[in-house]
Amino acid sequence: MARHLRPLLAGLLGAYVLGYGVARVSIFHAVERYGGAEGKGAPRQDFITRRDRPPGDGWEYWLFLPAISVEEAIVGAIDNR
Repeated sequence: MARHLRPLLAGLLGAYVLGYGVARVSIFHAVERYGGAEGKGAPRQDFITRRDRPPGDGWEYWLFLPAISVEEAIVGAIDNR
């Protein structure tokens, strides 16, 4: 049983990552939000969301939320170097 579980989990993870890649190219895009007028407010916020919708709206967003969180963490770590 355990022998068949590893390839199954690897296949599911691969399908999830491939699905996120396709969704990232075709459905999601990065949005920048600036707080305050002329930079006098809160710092810029970058987030990934569906086109023409607020973040957190739609089942696609919730399905890929773990992958979105990982991507945002990686980008944040690279930007803060």
